[in-house]
Amino acid sequence: MTDDNNNEQNPFEQIFGMLFGANGPGQGDDKNESGMPQGFQIDPSMMATIMNQMQGLFGQGADPQGQAVSIAQKAVPTPDPAVSEEAKRATTDAFRLAELWLAEATEFSVANRTATPLRRADWVSETMPGWQKFVLPIKENMSTALTETLESQVPAEMKGILAGASSMFGSMSDSMFAMQIGQAVGALSESVLTGTEVGLPLLPHDTAVLVETNVDAFATDIDVDASEVRIYLAAQELAHLALFERAPWLSAQVETALTRYAQGLKVDTSQIEDMASNIDPSNISDLSENIRQGLFNPPTTDDQKQALTSLENLLAVIAGWVDVVVYEACAHLPGRDQIREALRRRRATAGPAEKTFSTLVGLQLNPRRLRDAAALFAYLESQGGAEARDNVFSHPDLLPTTQDLDDPLGYSERRQAEWTNESSIDEALSRILAEGLDGIDGSVPSQADGTDSVTGSGPAESTTEDSTGEADDDSSSEGSTGDDPESDETDGR
Repeated sequence: MTDDNNNEQNPFEQIFGMLFGANGPGQGDDKNESGMPQGFQIDPSMMATIMNQMQGLFGQGADPQGQAVSIAQKAVPTPDPAVSEEAKRATTDAFRLAELWLAEATEFSVANRTATPLRRADWVSETMPGWQKFVLPIKENMSTALTETLESQVPAEMKGILAGASSMFGSMSDSMFAMQIGQAVGALSESVLTGTEVGLPLLPHDTAVLVETNVDAFATDIDVDASEVRIYLAAQELAHLALFERAPWLSAQVETALTRYAQGLKVDTSQIEDMASNIDPSNISDLSENIRQGLFNPPTTDDQKQALTSLENLLAVIAGWVDVVVYEACAHLPGRDQIREALRRRRATAGPAEKTFSTLVGLQLNPRRLRDAAALFAYLESQGGAEARDNVFSHPDLLPTTQDLDDPLGYSERRQAEWTNESSIDEALSRILAEGLDGIDGSVPSQADGTDSVTGSGPAESTTEDSTGEADDDSSSEGSTGDDPESDETDGR
């Protein structure tokens, strides 16, 4: 077998020669007898070691999800004890009671869920498919950035080799991201309390879970009886699941926001270059640890920041609705105020695990405007009851915007104005269609009248004015209500 054939079968050999030779990446045009750059000074045995380690490290042909689970399991903090029978019974009882209480607080169905207490390692395994789904846009962005970086770094004479190794680099990118997401989810398992705490539907809608070890630790930290904490968290889990089931399009909204956010993320190419220049060929496994230090730069452009704001606001809306509904449902718990405040602080600020997750995956999951969203839903509930509060999720167009979070009391007025404008257009179109059908009968005056009504004259115009005026009166009434002292009570909820 010639050197050329060997190089075609092992494109890493030439690329490592380019990256790790004595002359550095792409330095010098001279080549040795085998056609490699002069900087390539790794002996054959060393190259064989590198090839074997690279294949093991990046797991060519391996399942990325399996790799991610394996890495995450190794990153799970210990101890991670098995769930006792007593804890299983306590969890079952907590979910039963939470189900009864929630049924009185919302019409969203919270029944028929399988309640399970999990170990941290079990939570990792159970939620990894969901994580893989939601971080797919980030993974694809990372793959594109890595490919573009390699293409920009290699000399012209190496372009053909790089093209021939495209599938290998695709596998490398998948494995690199598997390391990232595995390490990140493993770190997050140290503190996560439920299956939906991060605001994403990571599990099927009929599966409700609590991470038992973390629940006990959280109860101890806030000095509240563990049974109360367990019931409150069970109610949060059921409320999240009910919301995503009632509004299935909500998951798509989250995925769209994540896609926009991922498009703005930038891979830290300088770190990749540092890895290439500083790696020890005799210990290629060090590359794994370097990768886990984080490859993503934080958002810097206006578009990136806007995408991040949209994602944070959407997560805040989800968390805010759950916050209000669960607080009402758990009115019988003596420690509900203490539990609520502790959970709000957890969600609105990034702890060590969340910061690690953000660094490794480039994804921030903290709904910092949770309190604003909760104030909005509390206000809607005070004005129109649970129906008005829950109706927000009856259609995507009703989802609160940044403006609504800034001014919760103006939400209804803004939606009423939108409804009035849309209804006026619908009414005009209905008249046009109806009068057009009259014209088919050969009634020329009717057709002329129809033309007049389209231009806004005649009785139809006064009808539209009355309808619009009445809507404006309602809007004004709602706006004045927001100035009442009652709004202060809402803010204090």
